[in-house]
Amino acid sequence: MTIIDERQQTHGDYYDTAATAQALKEEMRQGKNWKTLDDTERETLDMIATKIGRILSGNAHEVDHWRDIADYATLIERWLTSCTASECDPTPRPAGCNPATPALSPAASVWPETQEEKERGF
Repeated sequence: MTIIDERQQTHGDYYDTAATAQALKEEMRQGKNWKTLDDTERETLDMIATKIGRILSGNAHEVDHWRDIADYATLIERWLTSCTASECDPTPRPAGCNPATPALSPAASVWPETQEEKERGF
């Protein structure tokens, strides 16, 4: 069995998943707040839409799809609560708070690591 065959078991038919995910993403882009989101927030929503596409096209009971959605949402939640300049304006971020840029050391991280993340190696 090839990797493509294995993924089709969990992710569904690639073309069905792509069509579903793209329809969701197009709908999101019509939202009145889409243009106010930063790149990280938009990309996170795109990734969540891809995971939803897999759930709707593949194995809906594949726990990794649901974990991935939760993990992406957690990244943004931590970013917004740890790196915001103020509660009224979440856009400005201090240098080093971008979740795409790892901290130099765990002690320097703005995100405390949970026990589950330590166990999962997240």
